Amino acid sequence: MLQLLLALATASPAIDVDPRTAYDVLTYRIDLEVLPATKTIAGTVAMEALVLRDDTDTVVLDLKSGFKVAGVYELVEPLSGTSTLTGGRALRFRYEPPLLMCELGRKEAKDSTVRLAVAYAGAPRALDSFTGFHWKQTADGRPWISTSCQGTGSASWWPSKDSYFHPDDKPERIFENYTVPQGLYAVGNGRLTARTANANDTEAFHWAHAYPLETYSVTLNVAPYVVVETTLEIEAHADPLPFIYYVLPENVEKAALQFQDVEPMLEAFTQAFGTFPFETSKFALVETSFWGMEHSTAVAYGSSYPAWLKVHGGRDPYAGRNKYFDYILVHESAHEWWGNAVSARAWGDFWIHEGFATFAEAVYLEHVQGREIADKHMQSWRSSVGRNSRLYRGDNVDSGAAYDINIYGKGAWVLQTLRTYMQDDARFFAVLRAFNLEYRYKNASTEDFRAVVERETKADWKRFFDEWVYGKGYPKLTGSVRLDGPELVVDVTVAGTSETPFHLPLDLRYDLEDTVVDLRVELAPGRNEQRIRIGACSGLRLASLNRILCDSKVTVE
Repeated sequence: MLQLLLALATASPAIDVDPRTAYDVLTYRIDLEVLPATKTIAGTVAMEALVLRDDTDTVVLDLKSGFKVAGVYELVEPLSGTSTLTGGRALRFRYEPPLLMCELGRKEAKDSTVRLAVAYAGAPRALDSFTGFHWKQTADGRPWISTSCQGTGSASWWPSKDSYFHPDDKPERIFENYTVPQGLYAVGNGRLTARTANANDTEAFHWAHAYPLETYSVTLNVAPYVVVETTLEIEAHADPLPFIYYVLPENVEKAALQFQDVEPMLEAFTQAFGTFPFETSKFALVETSFWGMEHSTAVAYGSSYPAWLKVHGGRDPYAGRNKYFDYILVHESAHEWWGNAVSARAWGDFWIHEGFATFAEAVYLEHVQGREIADKHMQSWRSSVGRNSRLYRGDNVDSGAAYDINIYGKGAWVLQTLRTYMQDDARFFAVLRAFNLEYRYKNASTEDFRAVVERETKADWKRFFDEWVYGKGYPKLTGSVRLDGPELVVDVTVAGTSETPFHLPLDLRYDLEDTVVDLRVELAPGRNEQRIRIGACSGLRLASLNRILCDSKVTVE
């Protein structure tokens, strides 16, 4: 069995024999002491889970190498932020990284609840400048510690049923109790429930997040943070929204200027996607040594404070990304709606995270600067879309195999294209809000999104999804449109950059006396030749091809 389990740990284990599908996690609790002097962590991670299969006698967790497991224990009381984690029966276990097999000592029936705690310690490390457990120092030499584990999985620093393999199993809540040296501040997910000063010159920070979340969005951040707390009056929110940011002392003034963008950003996302999903916790930004990450209610911010640089001068290392806005601020915050609140059911649907969040960048720009600037920003993503790209990433893939640049740019462009096809902005954004609200705190697939689109528009969109999400590449258009007396002559050929044939609309606009007339011509794969009588008119022009993902060499004569 061990050989099978090890094989499952290195490939997507979304198959019936995977023992991790025998249970559904309800609650995690992470009690850790962070020891900057030795770059180690030590403590206990507890889990409460619902059994999904009869005769379950083993709980298998993910935990990568580099740790020592001191023991696994059965919990004697329901798991909470303050419940006792000691005194339970010791369980037999076998730790063969990257798996930890915990024997329950009996067979559990379906729908029963199991609770266990893992005592462990280790020295987690960073994989690179972006990914992993980062042991850094501030400019004055004090500890600055943060995590970023989407690329390596939560098992790179705590035992869990890792969403790297199982995005479908979002725990309903998480508690975090982080102990750090006095003078440092530990930031976690959710809201701070208490601070406890200890006799050994340490302090514990107690966090509770009462919402489901992917395990990669669980976070630990430790630094001599300055904490700035405020509230925002966001339309559609009944109560003021807590907004907190945690920054290094030398960057307080920079953050005060940069984070003035937060209120209009949240207003834009609220209007487009629905209210902030975690309003009883907080919206928060945490300064990190890496560029950024969508940690739920503690968004990692390692950008350059571009608004400050614009006012005070200085070179922006992220100038390309920050051309129109602070990229990390906007993109990572958008994940609170797409990725954190609504998560992919399987990693084949990864675009629900990254494509929607990238499209949200344009939503924000349209809100603050108008559609023309938003369109220019969308064009900046155009070159990232591969000619053979497929938005759906395939069946039974893990997070690493599913990750691809096209889930960003092509995902955003497919939504832009859907909006253009729909020709009704109010309905389009009603669809996005309905999708977010229906699957908020849950997992969704591409087919779930299509079902919402069809329900809200009362139309069949299967062909669109087959071509744009499951198909490859995008359309190429060549030909012309011209006026021949009172007739419009369309001669346009539609090909594909890859094997998928595409159907798409050709939106035209012309002037008829004092009226501007919009006309949609439906194009099919191959050559399209049409003559349409429209009367004596002038000013013939293309109306929306710049808002559809395509290569166009259509001329207007």
